[in-house]
Amino acid sequence: MKQNWNRSSRRTTILTLTAAALLGLSVFPSVCPPRSAAFRPHQIAAAPGTEPAKPQASIEPMQVPLSLAPAPSEYDNKAVANVTDVLNLRAEPSTEGKILGKCYRGSGGVILEQKDGWTKIRSGKLEGWLKNDYLVFGQDIKPLAKELGLFTAKVTTQTLNVREEPSTESAIVGLAAGDDYYPVLEEKDGWAKIQLASDSSGYVSTQYTKISVTPGKAVSIEAEQAALKAAEQKQEKKQEKKKEEEKPKYVIKASDDEVYLMAACVMMESGGYSYDGQLAVANVIVNRVKSGRWGGSITDVIYAQGQFPGASSGLLDKYLTKGPSKSVLKAVKAALSGTNNIGDYLFFQSTKAADYGSYSSYTVVGGNCFYKKYRAGPHFCERLAHLENLSCAKGKHPGLIVRLDHRHGKPGIHKRGP
Repeated sequence: MKQNWNRSSRRTTILTLTAAALLGLSVFPSVCPPRSAAFRPHQIAAAPGTEPAKPQASIEPMQVPLSLAPAPSEYDNKAVANVTDVLNLRAEPSTEGKILGKCYRGSGGVILEQKDGWTKIRSGKLEGWLKNDYLVFGQDIKPLAKELGLFTAKVTTQTLNVREEPSTESAIVGLAAGDDYYPVLEEKDGWAKIQLASDSSGYVSTQYTKISVTPGKAVSIEAEQAALKAAEQKQEKKQEKKKEEEKPKYVIKASDDEVYLMAACVMMESGGYSYDGQLAVANVIVNRVKSGRWGGSITDVIYAQGQFPGASSGLLDKYLTKGPSKSVLKAVKAALSGTNNIGDYLFFQSTKAADYGSYSSYTVVGGNCFYKKYRAGPHFCERLAHLENLSCAKGKHPGLIVRLDHRHGKPGIHKRGP
């Protein structure tokens, strides 16, 4: 019998058989026609004296899609670390392998090879092995990516409007540049909220973007060490700045050692007095430093010749060893910070030894008298003459010698010999 299949019929039959096989169907009847016989569906000749054989299955052409494999996914061929702390990236697929870098949660890369429960990836500039137990693959990456915000949007147009709200009617707050990547904060109803800068965000249409998962990059050991060192330096600078801000703003320059020296001196001169008395003596030292007459520092003033006898006699050293009381230290710091209870007085004397009549002005605080001394001149001489019942004509005082105590500024009157 003449064969009547043409090429088209053969191709149709082959495709049909292939599709049926993929679907698990039986397409061959119990009796098959000879190779040379004309073959028609449902028309199989019966043996003489028998009923026509019933067809086992139809082999009529069916519309079956031939591409049954799943479509490629953006998660394919990727591995992402899912750890609470950090995952070591090693040179070999073994816990003994050299550590090349670190992968934090959400970090990962492209799969290069898999072996014995390990996966080799390329992440940034690093290639190495990660333990499979701490990785997620394929579609399992999606929930982790959503949790950690690993999605990025690539703009597929030259520029794209960024709007305040997810609507074409919303105000434009910026422009996203073509081929640039932006972190995706959320995605809904054809809009993606992207991060434009550290302090700004907006919505773009997903129609003009390609959203994909971008795992974090592995960090090399060298980079991690550099980052740790930079973080330490930053913290140190922060602490130094905080310390500087907390440091009292003194009205005169004073180092910690000078503050201690000043407190020891105040302790020596007024340690047994009230806080106000201690504050007053401390202010004498501050006023003298400001005046510059005894030097420009606390040390200069305290060790100036004839000012504080205890500084040269060794008494001050004992107070330096013993240390000042809390009250004195508080008074010294208050005076240095600008708290002043004696004005601009530069001299003081104990109230027991004070010669009040010889002072142009004074104030008593605690057990000391703080005063200003008279200037040598006609009025000064008249005052001295009155005190000592002496005569002084027209501002001249040939019969007097005026001597001032440089420590306390106390005037003394002495008769000149004949």
